[in-house]
Amino acid sequence: MPSDTLREEIDVFLRDALAYLASTGVDEQERLRHLRNLRAAESRLLNDVNERTTTYVTALEQRERTAIEARRREIHEDPDFQRATEKQKSCNQEFQNLRQVNDGGFPKNIVPVLYVIPLILVGVAEWYVNFSTFAAMFIPVFAIAATIIVAAVFAWASHLHGAYLKQISEIMHPSTEYRNVLGRKIALIIATVLLIAAFGTVVWLRWLVIAEQLGVDTGVQGPGPFGEQASGRIWSKVAPTLVLNLLIWGLGTLYSWAMHEKVPGLRESYRKYLQASRAVDRKLKPFRAAERQIRAQCEREREKHQVMIKDYGALIEDIRSALSRIQEKESV
Repeated sequence: MPSDTLREEIDVFLRDALAYLASTGVDEQERLRHLRNLRAAESRLLNDVNERTTTYVTALEQRERTAIEARRREIHEDPDFQRATEKQKSCNQEFQNLRQVNDGGFPKNIVPVLYVIPLILVGVAEWYVNFSTFAAMFIPVFAIAATIIVAAVFAWASHLHGAYLKQISEIMHPSTEYRNVLGRKIALIIATVLLIAAFGTVVWLRWLVIAEQLGVDTGVQGPGPFGEQASGRIWSKVAPTLVLNLLIWGLGTLYSWAMHEKVPGLRESYRKYLQASRAVDRKLKPFRAAERQIRAQCEREREKHQVMIKDYGALIEDIRSALSRIQEKESV
């Protein structure tokens, strides 16, 4: 084991030898004693430096590996970490299976909030198109509520229709489980029925509002030049609203189609895998901190030994210089 106090022990012999060299007299026994002491000191220093550069380096590396491995076993034996790891593996397996169906491609990891913003804009556009119609028929509170409901229906339907159109080839694939297909179809049917109901309501109310503005009695039945002319005038006013609603729904559907993956569940499984990986990373955080600490401590120990090697190397040179001078004093 290297000694960090070796300099203090050897400095005593070196000072005695230097004091002997400073004296004028030559005592053979004294000279031989200093030679033995300095040679023994040199040998001890050389052995210490050799141990620091070979055996102790190996022992320090082994101690570092042992300490890190002990902390690694500790974290891997933790039940919470084991559950988190199993969940990560399960999510990764599910994601890799879907990724293979996607020809090995990764999904566009779009933040859900950023995806929803354009759909909210679809609802805002619906507000500007339809609010005046509801406001003309109902009190403000009901008008606002009705407009929000219609806007939500258009946005939700656009989302489902776009996703279904993008993924229809995979949804209809024979390998897809029936219960998954059935759930998607039910959601799509509900969204379509609500969209038609909302669209029909808007058109119908718009018709009534325009008819009232033109002073046309919508209850009058039968053909006639005046009736046909009034109906045409009403449709000329209603048609822009109809077209705008169709355009808004179409743009929302196109956006949803562009943002979705062709493989259902691919993006969701990828997010689940990333979430599970973050959970594992959180569990590993204490281990990584301990690993960094162990490595830093061992690195500081190596740096300290390099300083000691340089210091002992300089001390060896001083001893050798003193030995040479004592030998020269003998010849004199």
